[in-house]
Amino acid sequence: MHPVRILLTQHVPVNEYPEQMQEWYHSALKELENKAKHYTPLICEKKKPVPLKQYTPKIVKVLEFGRKQGSSKKEQERKQLIQKHKRELKGAIREIRKDNQFLARMQLSEVMERDSARKRKVKELLGSLATQEGEWKAMKRKKGKI
Repeated sequence: MHPVRILLTQHVPVNEYPEQMQEWYHSALKELENKAKHYTPLICEKKKPVPLKQYTPKIVKVLEFGRKQGSSKKEQERKQLIQKHKRELKGAIREIRKDNQFLARMQLSEVMERDSARKRKVKELLGSLATQEGEWKAMKRKKGKI
């Protein structure tokens, strides 16, 4: 409120105001002086800066050749289970592919058999029709000569 007090005491022409306004002015100044308690101005809390990601490698001691120290048995079992799961998943996918290929081959062979049977029957029918037509023409010729 210090800037308000300065404004009221130095820059306001109080003598030109009516009596009632002067009384209000003086009471406001007394109130400001009675409030001697000073407050610190409000300041926003400083935010901690976001740390940059450190790309430092994790160093693991190797005491025995080929064995890493520092990983627990649970972690090792978990890794082994994950590897086993991946292997089994790959095997299952391979089996499914083989089954699908086998089914596709079987379906193709069935379709080819049906097609070949249909072609054979059509050939037989056309052949029998051709022989019938030939016999019919031969009979027609014989009737024409007689």
